[in-house]
Amino acid sequence: MLFAIGFGAAAFGKRFRLYSIATIALLVLFGALTGIEAPRITANLPTPWVEVWERINIGVFLLWVVALAIALLRTQVEPPEDGLGD
Repeated sequence: MLFAIGFGAAAFGKRFRLYSIATIALLVLFGALTGIEAPRITANLPTPWVEVWERINIGVFLLWVVALAIALLRTQVEPPEDGLGD
């Protein structure tokens, strides 16, 4: 996920790059919160917030994928000039 976000951030403008950086920051934050609770998961103790944090992580990434799709749809590809008519 981080490589995809990094390459996407490099491919588009400043606004998308800032959005990608914010996405990475949120993924790291909520991933760390989930990791902190990992010992409680293995000990079979209650961890009600872990599910919320994991869903936020997935949601943040999927929202980034939607933003990437929109950015890709907005780019215009010029047809090759091969001289085969128009």
